[in-house]
Amino acid sequence: LMSGVKNNVGRGINIALVNGKTGELLDTKFFDMWGGEVAPLIEFLKTIQDGTIVLMTTYDDGATKLNEEARKLIAELGSTSITNLGFRDNWVFCGGKGIKTKSPFEQ
Repeated sequence: LMSGVKNNVGRGINIALVNGKTGELLDTKFFDMWGGEVAPLIEFLKTIQDGTIVLMTTYDDGATKLNEEARKLIAELGSTSITNLGFRDNWVFCGGKGIKTKSPFEQ
């Protein structure tokens, strides 16, 4: 889904969106949470449709620019660890838009 060869990964939070019914890759994005801004991440998270599987991981630093709104939006996807994510922490997460419980796929 994402790799350096595909040139779709970068420093910060890397996200892949997958259609929950078909398994089709819908989109990939990365958001630099060290040198970038959090607003583009927040706007992207707000556009995710119900039924979408959301895969996230950090590379280098995924937490420095995260604010309460961004963390809340990620928690709504099923994350329980996002509130504690700190500077240069490693984090992987699989959740979904419209999920009714917390994701068991997070470390």
